[in-house]
Amino acid sequence: MRITMNMISKQYNTNLNSSLSDLNRAYQRGTDYRTFTKTSEDPFAASKAYRLRRESTENTTWQSLVEDTVDQFTTAESAMQSIYKNVVKEAGSGDCLQAINGTINKSNRQTIAVKLRQLQKELVSPCNTKYGDKYIFGGSDMTEPPFTVESGTNGTQLYYRGVNVNDGTLLNGETTNLNGALIQFGKSTDGTLNYSEFDGKKISIETVGTSGTFSVDTSAADTVVIKVPLDAGATNQQLYDELKNHFSGLTMSGDMNRPIKNGMTSDYAVTKQLSQDQLKDLANESSMIDIGMGLNFESDGTINGQSVFNAAIPGISFLGYGVAPDGTSNNLYTLLGDIAQKLEDSAADGHAETLSDSEVEDIEKLINKFNDQGTNLLSNITEVGTKSDYLNTTKKNLESMGDAITEKDDRVEYMDPATAIMNFYMQQYSYNAALNMGTKILTKTLLDFMG
Repeated sequence: MRITMNMISKQYNTNLNSSLSDLNRAYQRGTDYRTFTKTSEDPFAASKAYRLRRESTENTTWQSLVEDTVDQFTTAESAMQSIYKNVVKEAGSGDCLQAINGTINKSNRQTIAVKLRQLQKELVSPCNTKYGDKYIFGGSDMTEPPFTVESGTNGTQLYYRGVNVNDGTLLNGETTNLNGALIQFGKSTDGTLNYSEFDGKKISIETVGTSGTFSVDTSAADTVVIKVPLDAGATNQQLYDELKNHFSGLTMSGDMNRPIKNGMTSDYAVTKQLSQDQLKDLANESSMIDIGMGLNFESDGTINGQSVFNAAIPGISFLGYGVAPDGTSNNLYTLLGDIAQKLEDSAADGHAETLSDSEVEDIEKLINKFNDQGTNLLSNITEVGTKSDYLNTTKKNLESMGDAITEKDDRVEYMDPATAIMNFYMQQYSYNAALNMGTKILTKTLLDFMG
């Protein structure tokens, strides 16, 4: 085969351009130290880098959520400690509850009653403590102040999210438990329905698809059938978003991520008053968040509680709720009021200067219950502190994991600067060598002598 100078020239130009391209790539890597700039340059490394970037994004999200939750729990712990120090300990001091005995006179009883009433008022404010836009003691519903004080036949009554903390009566609407969530109904926005029509009946939810129409059938004796334009598999949150369009004042709290099922029925009939067990459910509400513990689901679609963190701190869990078998309230606010009422009654005109044995016994029973609930508050403060420590540990672990992921990603996407610079100089040497070789193998032309 005859090799011509034209063939040599073409081959040389091809190789020279290739060397120039390698030099340019080496220059880029010597500048940004990246091992590749396009997926096609290294598909395996690129797919690994995408996976590491996704893990890094998730880790950053978890770190942010944990940090926010740590601050929330720190705020909660501080508020609870404030309640214990400024209310519980103050009420139990020597010039207050400890001073109550059979010989204390009417004037001193009235003075103590006034102090207890003031402590009652001071108790409510920290219970409505806000962190950011969240009311931290609202359980699974942190959008509104959880505690309100309403006047009643027996003096002021404390309500938690519209529920009386002692007997479970509701301020507005009626309630039931459906699919792991507590629903409180109100009057319909169009005026054609009223929650009283639901009284004593269970609620059944039928999904009719997104093209269907919302409707309510109250004709059955024991069940109210509510048809919602949702597909099966929608969540409680989506159900709530639909229901609140038709019922004013409707609230729904609990497991809002649980999927709904066509034909599901409430656990009990709609009622105007929660039972003691239902108050307990309210106090044990949860609000699960994913903080990188390996989120997974049970076979029925519910979240595995071991794979998430419960960030809810229901206020009535540490203030107390319900009544004891002897009729004594379990709530700190109510107990302060009950003791104050006993003292006020005994300080009224016409009452003896000293307390009778039965009055002392009744007041001591309330004081003992108050002290027990104070101990319960301390236990809850300890529990919140323990959870805060756990979150801080989790945060440190996530930070370590994040650093490890970043280090892995750097090894995949970036190269050692010294290596990158050395490769650049090697490519530069190769390119210069190619130029030098060209002067030797290419035949000179007339243009070379016209300079």
